[in-house]
Amino acid sequence: MIRSELLAKFREENPEITDRVLTDVAVYSWLEEGNREICAITRCIVDQDGTTITTAENDDHYNLSDKISKFYDIDEYPGGGVTYNDKRIDEKTIAQLDHESPSWRSRSSGTPKGYYRRGKWIYLDRPIDSNADDLKVYAVLIPDDFNDDVMPFNQLSYLEIYHYSLIYYLQKRAKMKIGKTGEETKALQEYGSYLKWMKKELGGGKYTEINYTKHNGYK
Repeated sequence: MIRSELLAKFREENPEITDRVLTDVAVYSWLEEGNREICAITRCIVDQDGTTITTAENDDHYNLSDKISKFYDIDEYPGGGVTYNDKRIDEKTIAQLDHESPSWRSRSSGTPKGYYRRGKWIYLDRPIDSNADDLKVYAVLIPDDFNDDVMPFNQLSYLEIYHYSLIYYLQKRAKMKIGKTGEETKALQEYGSYLKWMKKELGGGKYTEINYTKHNGYK
């Protein structure tokens, strides 16, 4: 559905929420917000080919928002993640690095084996020891602005089946605005259930068998 069709569908299913209660302009604003929120929660827009960052000697961190347009998060599903010279490096936490090697912060340059993320920054577990090696990051992306009469979710055809999530989003917002006792709770539950299902369906093409191994006290 394009934006005007989403508006019409919302009006059809919620006839009590007229233009006098909620203007079309307000609905379109909510659709833009909902487009971003749903994409963030379900992580449905990803950088399929990854983004290559050319490194330099002694580099150990990068601003991902500067390197990747519309960066939201690192996509750590199987087949994604972060690679260094075409070899996958492991996602870590600072606590895990401290547990594995308390002196990791003072490591000399070498080949990174892991990384951690804080906000928009990615940090490697050691500085890089050579120039012009490639760090590739597969990312979850923020969608384009949904401010024209086109389909949501970057107009990706494989996401068309999930357009109805925006109707649930509008109903949740509208019921909360007009304060209809009981209906706002139901609308919120329907929205949450739909996004849970949507995220599960989208993950179906990404998840594979996962093997858990014990590593320095961690599973």
